[in-house]
Amino acid sequence: MLKVLVLVVVVAAMVPSSLSALPKQHAKSCYEIKEYLSANENGLYILYDSNHSPYETYCDFESEPPYVWTLIESLSLEEAQKTDNQNSFYIDHGLSQCRMTWSKFRVSIARMNTIKSSYGSTHYRATCNFDSEEGRGLVNRRDYVRGGLCNNDIFLPSNNYGCRTVEYINIRGQMCRRCSVSFKVSTSIHLHIGLPQTISSCSNTAFNDTIANENVFGHYTSPNPLFSCAANQNSTTNWWVGGAWITEAF
Repeated sequence: MLKVLVLVVVVAAMVPSSLSALPKQHAKSCYEIKEYLSANENGLYILYDSNHSPYETYCDFESEPPYVWTLIESLSLEEAQKTDNQNSFYIDHGLSQCRMTWSKFRVSIARMNTIKSSYGSTHYRATCNFDSEEGRGLVNRRDYVRGGLCNNDIFLPSNNYGCRTVEYINIRGQMCRRCSVSFKVSTSIHLHIGLPQTISSCSNTAFNDTIANENVFGHYTSPNPLFSCAANQNSTTNWWVGGAWITEAF
């Protein structure tokens, strides 16, 4: 019996101290990564979906304090214009899930739903050309939109879309807060904001240099090179889910 006790003590002593830093639960979003691991640095992290399957995506902790963001999709203009990628977020269309790339990446619908339902997921945002290579993240808020999921659930089917209020939008440097904009989507058309419809049907906000049939943040049938997500074929549109970090959340 004494030998057994000694063996247990020795084995326990050999367990790396770093294991004590592992999360007690599997993180379902970058918000939970920050809670469980006290992460503060942008980068690729392992998350778990509702089936406890691990996958990799990008977490943005640094660009917009106190917000924490989980990347759900990133497509280059070249990829975004392909018919196969014209699926909105209520359609299951995972892309490059084994290895995240900024030009072609999207989590599955199961993973989107897990992120959406996790604690702290209150907002969505879309950005252009998120800079991960030089560690600068979101350089500025030019060509950017952010809104609350409560007022505009971007995962709902098409009959729930139309004029929706966003917290903040910036198109070509012209910004507006609490503006009503036209969200459009269908089973074969990616979620996007139609600028002409925004002007004619939703608000009096007229964004400078808008061209005929211009859509932004997806469904680029008439891309405007003055919009940075559509500046060239390598420009990227990035969609995120997240929320404001609250220290005493748990």
